[in-house]
Amino acid sequence: MRCFVEAANLPRDCGMLLYGEKYAGKLRNPLERLGVESVLVPNNPNIGPRLTGHADLSVLHLGGEVLLLAPYLKGSAAAEELRNCGAELIFPEIEQREAYPGDAQFNLCVVGKHVLYNKYTVPNCVVDLLTSRREAALRPCRQGYTRCASCIVNDHALITADRGVCAAAEAAGLDVLLISPGHIELDGFPYGFLGGASFKLAKDVLAFTGTLDKHPDRSRILHYLRERQVEPVYLTSEPIFDIGSAIPLKEKS
Repeated sequence: MRCFVEAANLPRDCGMLLYGEKYAGKLRNPLERLGVESVLVPNNPNIGPRLTGHADLSVLHLGGEVLLLAPYLKGSAAAEELRNCGAELIFPEIEQREAYPGDAQFNLCVVGKHVLYNKYTVPNCVVDLLTSRREAALRPCRQGYTRCASCIVNDHALITADRGVCAAAEAAGLDVLLISPGHIELDGFPYGFLGGASFKLAKDVLAFTGTLDKHPDRSRILHYLRERQVEPVYLTSEPIFDIGSAIPLKEKS
């Protein structure tokens, strides 16, 4: 049986990935060609329609088999599929709402042993579950969509366009590349986040939803990845677009 990804967001060699069903039409086939199975999260009816398909607003992986799920997923086919593959599901008692910050309760960023989070958007019950289940150093951050804004490169490095995330990460001793904001497509918004448009597929592979050709910091991003021996993979030929990231669940072996 394939094992769960032990360190949240950091698979050794991902074989199963969770993301919003809204994006399956674009991503499922290219992921299958890479040997990655898709687990799809149904749209969240309790948050704004522009973000309803974003997995990082509905699911939080604590590492290993433990997942926190938004209340609307109780009894869903997605929850049953996760249980059948051995996941431990926890449904925190929260009430999600359409307007920010009522949609960002799960949107914190786990990077190795560090957790970047906004204490005004992430409820105490979520923080308590996180710290009781894993060794975690909590790092307060001004950005409420912390996970969206953080492109995780390894357990001590990330890329962000958000100065609040950058400040919190650097204060934690993490290595950060600060890039220009914008240039990431997100329907209904002026722009999205690089963290929401990327996710790790292996220790040395970072997947992007589309190409970086139109991003002004393309060369800096690629140089940063090369220095850390991480290869970029472009899942589509479209300009890069924000999907609310994706959650590596299981390894290939």
